Amino acid sequence: MTTRFSLAELAEMLHVPVDHVRLAVDTLSAEGELTAESFQFGGRNWRIAPSDTKRIQAWIQVQTEQGNLSQTAPKRRVRARKVIRRVEADHGAEADRSTE
Repeated sequence: MTTRFSLAELAEMLHVPVDHVRLAVDTLSAEGELTAESFQFGGRNWRIAPSDTKRIQAWIQVQTEQGNLSQTAPKRRVRARKVIRRVEADHGAEADRSTE
């Protein structure tokens, strides 16, 4: 049985985002450039044969050099948590009454 890689495993090996690998695999598959050992299953999941990894890597490298793919990671969305304390207006009035 041939070892096959998932998109995430291949992305980790190539040190590129999974989206780049997915785009490369989808494009190369549509062009008929992948071997029959690589196949799609379950919708968007792929099992990629080792013989196709160099082809995918070369496609990503060419697209990056042409400026079609960026190597920068997407900016993380950071949400700051703000704690707002409720000010009780009656609390100050109760303190004044207790001193009387």
